[in-house]
Amino acid sequence: MDQTNEETNQEEGVAECDAASDAGMSQPETDVLSFEEKEGQEGKIEKEKIDMENMKEVLELSQTELVVLSKSWDMLMTALGGERETVGDAIFGALSNRLTAIQEAFKGRPRAIISLNLFNGFRLLCEKAVDPQDLKIQVETLAFKHLGNEITQQRVDGVTEAFLELMQQNVAELPPGAVNVWQKMLTYTGSCCRYISATYTDRLKIIQEDWAVIQSAQHETESNEEEKVTRSFGGMCAFSNEVIGQPTEGWMEDLLLVFSVLVERIGNPSHLMEECELLAINFVAKSKSKSIDFDKFKPVMLAALRSLLPKTWSTTHETAWEWLWATISRNLSDSSSKVRAFKVYNAQLFGALKEEHLNTFRNDLYTDFFAKCAISQDIFKQSQTRLHYIADRVLQSSYDMFHKPKQEMVDELSALGLRHVGYGVPIELFAPFTDSCVQVIKTVAASMPKSESTKIVACAVAGMTQAEERDVPEHMMVEGFRWSIGLVARLLMRIITEGSTAVMQAIYQDSAKLLQAALKEAPREYRNFLQLRVRVGSQSISPLYWALRSGAHTAARTMLEDVLTIRADRDRYYYGVNDIFKFQPDIAADLLQEAPKLVNVFLDGLIWRSHKTKDSPASGGVLHGTFAPRSRRRKDDLTSLRELRALSKPQDHRPSHLDLRLRPGVEQACFLNQPTVMRDPVWSKALVGVRVLVYTMGFAKLLYSHVRELYRSSTRQDWKIIWRVRVPTYLLKGPEMLSFMLMLNMASMMVVEPMIHCFGTSENFAEFQCENWTDDMSLAYEVFLVIGIFLYVFLIFGIGSSISIEISEYRVLCMSAVKQVALCLGVVTLAIFTFGFVITAMTREIGNLSSNEFMDVGSAISNLARLAIGMMDTGELRNIAEESPFLLIVISMFMLLVCSFFFNILVSQFCGVYSSLAEDSEGHARLSRGEVILDTLKAVQMKQWKSFVDLLALDQRTDFDEGDIGLAGGVKVFEPAGANPKTQDQIIRFGGATDPSLPWPERNDDNTETTEKNLDRFCRIAHSLKKLMKGSAKGTESDQTSSVTKNSSVSNHSD
Repeated sequence: MDQTNEETNQEEGVAECDAASDAGMSQPETDVLSFEEKEGQEGKIEKEKIDMENMKEVLELSQTELVVLSKSWDMLMTALGGERETVGDAIFGALSNRLTAIQEAFKGRPRAIISLNLFNGFRLLCEKAVDPQDLKIQVETLAFKHLGNEITQQRVDGVTEAFLELMQQNVAELPPGAVNVWQKMLTYTGSCCRYISATYTDRLKIIQEDWAVIQSAQHETESNEEEKVTRSFGGMCAFSNEVIGQPTEGWMEDLLLVFSVLVERIGNPSHLMEECELLAINFVAKSKSKSIDFDKFKPVMLAALRSLLPKTWSTTHETAWEWLWATISRNLSDSSSKVRAFKVYNAQLFGALKEEHLNTFRNDLYTDFFAKCAISQDIFKQSQTRLHYIADRVLQSSYDMFHKPKQEMVDELSALGLRHVGYGVPIELFAPFTDSCVQVIKTVAASMPKSESTKIVACAVAGMTQAEERDVPEHMMVEGFRWSIGLVARLLMRIITEGSTAVMQAIYQDSAKLLQAALKEAPREYRNFLQLRVRVGSQSISPLYWALRSGAHTAARTMLEDVLTIRADRDRYYYGVNDIFKFQPDIAADLLQEAPKLVNVFLDGLIWRSHKTKDSPASGGVLHGTFAPRSRRRKDDLTSLRELRALSKPQDHRPSHLDLRLRPGVEQACFLNQPTVMRDPVWSKALVGVRVLVYTMGFAKLLYSHVRELYRSSTRQDWKIIWRVRVPTYLLKGPEMLSFMLMLNMASMMVVEPMIHCFGTSENFAEFQCENWTDDMSLAYEVFLVIGIFLYVFLIFGIGSSISIEISEYRVLCMSAVKQVALCLGVVTLAIFTFGFVITAMTREIGNLSSNEFMDVGSAISNLARLAIGMMDTGELRNIAEESPFLLIVISMFMLLVCSFFFNILVSQFCGVYSSLAEDSEGHARLSRGEVILDTLKAVQMKQWKSFVDLLALDQRTDFDEGDIGLAGGVKVFEPAGANPKTQDQIIRFGGATDPSLPWPERNDDNTETTEKNLDRFCRIAHSLKKLMKGSAKGTESDQTSSVTKNSSVSNHSD
């Protein structure tokens, strides 16, 4: 292959993908010959300029004809301005004038893309004419694109005459023989297309039918391992290799893994070439030999097919499969030789890249690209650092294409392409962007140092017949980069084209109307699938997830409502709750993070309510069902706290166990330091036993639990830095922190425990009072005991909030008010200290006082604190008023500030907190209990969980009405009829045919459509009334003016 072959292949692939993405969906590729004419306007012409049976022969042109062909094409391009778009547009205009039906064939497609396709089609014919085999392959490729179109001799003649007329009109002096050679070329191309259309279509049909039979038989025997070997294509190929006596080589195993894809792509040459190139990269990476004999697989394949299709196999089938393998092996051989030649130089290129080379590529890439496509600046609006990152990823993708495993690279490109689908990036930009990458790399490679060797060498792979040895590395590095980046671009364009469904386009526009139009013709069994999964290659993306991520919340709302709507015909129900959790398992977490306003829509979709009441509307209830997805009925799946928050049920969740860490607190609260208990001989012994149990079992349990958690945090490095101190993450949770404080408190109590200090001081087994237990120890013990009681109460309060929803609501309100109380106490404390220092500074006034209440700072602060909380007798203030009026003014200012201002502000803050949380207190309470519920579920044994799930009977269908057996997975309960009244049935029912492959019929009673029609009608009436009122106002004004004028004239006349 010559150098231009790589360039033209890349441009051809770009043009093909450009043409396929016009309407956001894959379209059949159409070129010069792919147009339709009305059957009444054409007749069958028997004239044949080349025998259809001899089309297997190649077209060989003489050297003179080749020169004339190339020169005439160059002259035509020069005469039309030299731009490929201009030349293509002129060819399209000539064909449209000659064949009027071509306009209908290309209707709805951008003219610029049509012109580019036409230009590439004629240019490739001119360039490939040098090598008859390359020309034959190019013509076959062109013919494969038009297998679905009828090509007649009349159309071939029309295209030929139109092009020759265009050339004669624009080129004044054509080279001698130019008309004849172009007529020969176009006639050969058209006849070859006719031959392939008549012959190869049958071959493709045979291949597809045979492969469908093989795949069907393989699926039927998947459960039986023995039959699977004898009925599968891969198993029979391995068996045929053993019979033939040749080993199953590694490249054959890789080939069998993707052979199904190659068979499916045989009707699309460009996609087949991409798969072969990817497969060749894998072959070269794993193969140790320099060449692979692909002919070894041909007898193996045919033997396997004969065994799998014994009844239908014939010579026609054998010819079709031989042709298939000849096409695949030719592509694999060419691709393998290129990969083997380019891989070394690609590694050499990236090994020689320095920072200055990278900076050149980052900057010059966008300069050249923006100069070619000014519209691209609206796409690349990111920061300079982001653009540099994209440029680096482009270089990395070229390197990874040669050196990464095929599957890993395809997965990355599939994910990248699907993201570009959501971004709405037009694939028309890939061609100029790739050209700019190659141009900049060519400049970078030219700046690299070269060897001094001037030896003349040849490199057939890159199309270099003779060149100096020092120029070969630069040329091969550029061509290798061109090949790899071209393959990346073509893969991305195909992924974007296949992934650009009508649903994704509607999401990009964030239009509910476009989304409904895209789903209008969708089969009812695949309607949910179109909204929840787009798969290209090995990667898939959820359109609903992308709508949430991209901010298209209007489309996301419409999709949620559509998927979670129950539809029914006479045979079955259709409901997407299982599908939405299957393809997007984190839907609840995604909604909470990306679109919290849509959570209500999602939750409403999980509940069905009947519009009929049972018994009587006054005393009866309405049936409703809450549906649980099948994928969320396992205990192991309930691991997402955000899902638990969004999907919490209305009933109270009661933990099935209490944490053993709370037992020491319970025991400690039951036996306090009561004098009556200590003095009673019986109860004192019981107290001793309980304390021993608390210290030996309760404290030991707490110590073991926290030591284990601290060890886990240490090994996992699960720390968080707080004030330069590493704190284990688990201690940041409220219950764990309280439990840890309780453990430390109990350890401190053991240090001053009277039973330990008084042990052995008397004849009694245990004493609670002795000389060794000092007064300081008693004080410390009392402090620790008080702290332990409070910790115990806090823990009990936390358990109560997890048991009762009412306690949890109250706890939420209290915790929300704690911040306000802390702020109020802080400012009150500041005021106390401030006024305390102010009062002690008033030495003259303090000296006039008869009492010592404000003599120093400590007493002043103590009395102000008593005064602030109302513990000070106001009678003492009377004495201060008589002895020091000025001091009384200062104290009065303190009381006004604290009691009248700070405390009233605290009350108003309490009111504000309550008013803001009162409506949603139950929801906040459920959210705060989510972690406790989750821990409880994890502690439940699997046997108990299965029993609970079986008790719900989620696998049984829930009846919607008497005799109407509905869907499985629902929990049926009754609620008051007035709680959530429904006037219409939530299930949309349809009559007619019940085939799942049919779309849902249009609804005549669509409320949305009716509302829009009424709104439009109202707007038209309002507009008409407005015009009428303006007209009547003008008429009244003109009447009044004429009346005044008439009266004036009459008055003047009378005067």
